[in-house]
Amino acid sequence: MDCELKELFGPLNKKLNSGLLSGRVLLDRMRLLDETSRKSAAYADHRYVPFYYYLGELIQPESMIEVGFYLGLLSAAFLRSCKTVERYLAFQEPREQYYSPRIGKANVRDVYRGPFDIYIGEVHDDEFTVKISPNSWDLIILNDETGYDKHLLYLDFVWPYLSENGLIVSEYITRHEPAKEAFFAFCAGKNREPLVFDTRYGTGIVQK
Repeated sequence: MDCELKELFGPLNKKLNSGLLSGRVLLDRMRLLDETSRKSAAYADHRYVPFYYYLGELIQPESMIEVGFYLGLLSAAFLRSCKTVERYLAFQEPREQYYSPRIGKANVRDVYRGPFDIYIGEVHDDEFTVKISPNSWDLIILNDETGYDKHLLYLDFVWPYLSENGLIVSEYITRHEPAKEAFFAFCAGKNREPLVFDTRYGTGIVQK
């Protein structure tokens, strides 16, 4: 992917700080499990879901993955503004509570018609390895509020499948201390300087 990470910071922060786009504008078009979620602060936050819409205006990946797919809200926001994606893969670990990928798939399908696959299981499952390889992926969104070890496992696992100059976008790196520690430890281990954005939960971007 033809993108320089350091060149994203100014334009993306400018869009984010403008506050012109409320999360409500994007999320009102999407399906949720619980309609009471539409009354939450996160729903309207202009520094959460809109971040991904703005990112989609600035980069041109041909392929992407979301790890922690759930309802596909972040991917759907990104794909609403980015029209270059030709391959999309979603990953979700099994959840204790009821979960159906159909809602997330419908949210993404509203804005994206290309090849689309969802896998529910563990990242080291042979079936998922077949789905993620031997392709290289330009953009990987990590959207799972999990522990240090699991967050680092995700980062280590997807890195070999990331294309040259590809981006990993990682959520929860301000709000969730284990995610923050894992993200920065990973970046240090790869000798990479990430960008950090002041979003609702803290968003970091690292480039291969």
